[in-house]
Amino acid sequence: MLIFNDYPVGAAALRIVSAHEALIAKDIRALGLYPGQDTILIVLAHNGQQAQNALAATMQVDHSTVAKSVRRLVNAGLAETTKSQQDKRMTLVQLTPAGLTLAKKVEHICDTAEERSIKGLTDEEQAAFVKIADKICNSLTGK
Repeated sequence: MLIFNDYPVGAAALRIVSAHEALIAKDIRALGLYPGQDTILIVLAHNGQQAQNALAATMQVDHSTVAKSVRRLVNAGLAETTKSQQDKRMTLVQLTPAGLTLAKKVEHICDTAEERSIKGLTDEEQAAFVKIADKICNSLTGK
């Protein structure tokens, strides 16, 4: 049995992720979105049309996961897909006007969560946290 007190850094990281996801998930679900679709909306809103495999790489998930989420977005009228003119095997995804409007709502939800996350932290504490989190991630990924 894992005792979190024996792993304070890991436990703290999990608590932050869990609280952050819970805060965002509640509002994302209210918009009728499935987990992960919020990220797709934001990436497409910021970067424009993307290949599905590029979305999968950005999100660090399997291509089939992105394909399922994109299919749901298309069925909801929030995104549309086309085949690449250069490589017909590649599916390109872009937002519809309704998708772009929803992406702005998702960004507002994320902005609000970010504001709550850093409430009470000085600029120096925020910078130190990001630096330490980067170090931990680099250690975990071997970079």
